[in-house]
Amino acid sequence: MKIEVFIIPGCGDGLCTAQMVANVVQEMALAVEVETIPVATPEDATRIGFLGSPSVRVDGMDVDPQAPTQVGLT
Repeated sequence: MKIEVFIIPGCGDGLCTAQMVANVVQEMALAVEVETIPVATPEDATRIGFLGSPSVRVDGMDVDPQAPTQVGLT
């Protein structure tokens, strides 16, 4: 399993989300890779299909079933 947390640099909610994900992984003693990925440019956002900050994906799937569908820096 791979968990990715995508954030816009400076996004306070993104940093809190990354910490919350790390806490859950630790509390559940999961052997998973967690990666925090900064999304700094519109090109980065388009390339990865960024839906907003923060975004969390597990094995490539967004965890929010109501995530926006527009790609970009939001």
